[in-house]
Amino acid sequence: MAKYSIHAGHNAFVPGARGYIKEEVVDRQIKDATIKYLRAAGQTVYDDTDDQGKTQNENLAAIVQKVNAHSGLTLAVAIHLNAGGGTGIEVYQYDNKTDAIAARVLTNVCAVTGLRSRGIKKNSSLYVLRNTKSHAILVECGFVDTKADAEIVAGKTDAIGKAIAEGILGKEINIENVPNQASKPVAAKPAGGSQLDQLLKKGDKGSAVTKLQQDLIKAGYSVGKAGADGIFGAATDKAVRILQTNYKITVDGIVGSKTRSALSKAIEKKATEKQSNASSGTVVVPYPGSMIKQGSKGKNVERIQRALSITADGIFGPKTEAAVKAYQKRHGLTADGIIGPKTWNTLF
Repeated sequence: MAKYSIHAGHNAFVPGARGYIKEEVVDRQIKDATIKYLRAAGQTVYDDTDDQGKTQNENLAAIVQKVNAHSGLTLAVAIHLNAGGGTGIEVYQYDNKTDAIAARVLTNVCAVTGLRSRGIKKNSSLYVLRNTKSHAILVECGFVDTKADAEIVAGKTDAIGKAIAEGILGKEINIENVPNQASKPVAAKPAGGSQLDQLLKKGDKGSAVTKLQQDLIKAGYSVGKAGADGIFGAATDKAVRILQTNYKITVDGIVGSKTRSALSKAIEKKATEKQSNASSGTVVVPYPGSMIKQGSKGKNVERIQRALSITADGIFGPKTEAAVKAYQKRHGLTADGIIGPKTWNTLF
């Protein structure tokens, strides 16, 4: 049997495109479905998604390193979602050697979604396509900031994954008892399901703490200048206790099932507030009135850094500028590294 590498783009540290749905959440659902159907068809499949890279460069490099670690790969597939107000499906490839697979994948995904084809595009500058040793394609599965696209894609993640898998193999996958995935977008599970039941407290370290901190940040709680560093220190303890106080549960700084449930509610509440504000034309945090760029310092810089999930030291240096440019590029903004009103209002 053939060997395939499948990965979803971005992660919690390097968020993807934003709109009616979140790229790094929905692309993982599609990725999971693609892997599920390929494996059900008897193929060897590697999940090379990166959840640890804290910058765009780290994220991309980690993905390529994982892909290139496998010998004898037939194909690597990157799954993404698009942004910029358009509509439809498109597939990128490095050269014409993947023409047939790219065409099948594009045709299949358009068929199951009803979205228009934006074509197959050759691009030798995309990092993953350029640096993987095996043949590779990148699938853009609709637009997160176009309501019709977002609703269709979010509701058909399993079908899209199956369509991609069938396009890769060039045949239908007719297998009974392949479980259907949840079709509505939900938060991606961290590696290792046991983390969901693990008690966390001050002094703990590791990926489970990182996930907790990321969720606290999403819910609007500060975990300190270091951000989601995987260390349950004083700032994280304080955030947990504030959350517990707000939701009237035992205030002990220990994260168990009740605190996780409260955190989920807080994240949902925050998301609803942001969506409501966006619909009414207002923003959560008003633009401060002047451009923020390299050399700037203060609380607004710290706020920007937290929104970008990078170290929040309040100093706008080269790393912050690079993170801003990457964010602007993903969201179809002028990638100049300067926070003006458009970038600010997209962030907040």
